[in-house]
Amino acid sequence: MDWYTVSVAVFILLLICILYKDRKNISRQSVLILRRTERGKGFLLQLGRRFPQFWKSLGTLGVCTGFFMSGYIVYYLFNLLIKNLTAKEAVQGLALVLPSPSQETVVLPGVMGIPFWYWIISISLLVIVHEGMHGLMAASERVRIKSLGWGLLAVIPLAFVEPDEKQLERKKPLSQLRVFAAGSFANFLLAGFTLLITILLSSYLFLPGGVAYKGLIEGYPAAEVNLTGVITKIDNYNITTVEDLRDALSVIGPNKTITIYTFVNANGSENYLNFTLTTAADPDNKSRGFIGIAGVIQFSKLKPEYKSYSEFINFLGGLLFYIFLINFGVGAANLMPIMPLDGGRMWKIVLKKYIPKKSDTIMKALSTATLLLVLLNFGTFLKGIF
Repeated sequence: MDWYTVSVAVFILLLICILYKDRKNISRQSVLILRRTERGKGFLLQLGRRFPQFWKSLGTLGVCTGFFMSGYIVYYLFNLLIKNLTAKEAVQGLALVLPSPSQETVVLPGVMGIPFWYWIISISLLVIVHEGMHGLMAASERVRIKSLGWGLLAVIPLAFVEPDEKQLERKKPLSQLRVFAAGSFANFLLAGFTLLITILLSSYLFLPGGVAYKGLIEGYPAAEVNLTGVITKIDNYNITTVEDLRDALSVIGPNKTITIYTFVNANGSENYLNFTLTTAADPDNKSRGFIGIAGVIQFSKLKPEYKSYSEFINFLGGLLFYIFLINFGVGAANLMPIMPLDGGRMWKIVLKKYIPKKSDTIMKALSTATLLLVLLNFGTFLKGIF
């Protein structure tokens, strides 16, 4: 029995039961389901108004970050479009991140299907910190919070904090910018925190276990013998780090016959292999041996004392990766200068302040141009068109 699929089905059934039991308090518009509540409102107001100067300083940093990322993502989209139009093969750049009922990540043109539990946890954290920070920033700016709650857009979990828009419009431009930039900035902070936790856990749980590589260079010894697996030993030299590999090849030199020992992890078991080849001369240093591998990287393995927890550690590692990826990616996408995204609303505030008569026209043009870049950059399909 596929327990992973069963757990997904049980979760969906429980969610349906909760929605049915609470149906009197739920409003529905087509595939949009919303549940408004007063719970948490007092906490947001109290926390936001208790440390107003801290939140305003953090909000100003968020505004600076938001405008930088907004400009950068337009540059990224334009650059990606150029690559798609000039490269022989389309470059995968943008993808919709959707849940998959399987335990494997599925990558298709323009779509990434990730395991359901990774997706639901990552998206839930995304919306909670995003909307929560909007609420905190609104409270620190003395903007009334009309309502908050949670909901679903089809299968996508939502959280929302609804500030008084009319009251917000009467605030100074910087105050408005702080509120709109807060959500994505919170997502970036969560992504950064997740990255830090990943680095700390990796240093604690793993140790160097060899040298991996991204490819073989044609015309060199490694490609001739089809070198496969993580390098752990060359002759009598143990290889646990990239430095070990470089030192060993420096001592061995060119035109020497060597045996390389590797292992391949397949279906949960390690297969040990060995390859005999003759070293070439390093193009950058003729006295040093060279085998012809590209993209050399450190391979880390789980410390022996934690192997009994390997399944949980692998799940946690995948979860941390997707929390980082989704929070950073969605946070950046939300800052695109497209109305009604937060990035578009930020640019509209600035344009309205400095070019009030032409602000609407410029904003429409900017939104249209950016949206066109996004559509074109679902670029895996461009090769079939041009």
